[in-house]
Amino acid sequence: MKKYLIIILLFAFTGLSQAQGPGGRMTEEDREKIKAARIAFLTNRLQLTSEVAKDFWPLFNDYEKAKGELSRKYNQQKRDLVGANGFRNMSDENASKMLHIYMDQKEAELKLEREYMKKFEGVLTAKQIWAVIRFEGEFRRDFFDKLRQQRGREGQRGKKGNSDGGN
Repeated sequence: MKKYLIIILLFAFTGLSQAQGPGGRMTEEDREKIKAARIAFLTNRLQLTSEVAKDFWPLFNDYEKAKGELSRKYNQQKRDLVGANGFRNMSDENASKMLHIYMDQKEAELKLEREYMKKFEGVLTAKQIWAVIRFEGEFRRDFFDKLRQQRGREGQRGKKGNSDGGN
């Protein structure tokens, strides 16, 4: 299983290090590769059976969707307060509102996590639930480590390929 995970991750990282859209932005294809890598990474960490996976993935996808919706909602509120002037030029009144939005967001995130941890208990073991909680940070670290390694190897190849034999 680990062998397959490594192969999937390497393909995803190779593609991402080479193909980004205009201005360095990620393409839809890049997002799909990251999504596939995340699924492979989490599946490996949780060691899901096909029976458990059938129940887990719809639940996890709903959880991820709800987290994304919360993030978009509160980030939009923050952007509206900051406006074109930026954080440094924000009024004290807006800074106070920003703190309230921040706390509201944290409370909403905690409520969502509690809700989904209870749902996950019906599908996963406590150890697997803990792996879900730790997943995002571990995936991000692993992803960027592999991306740095890939880019380092490409940089080394470029240096070797540009050698003119000392002339």
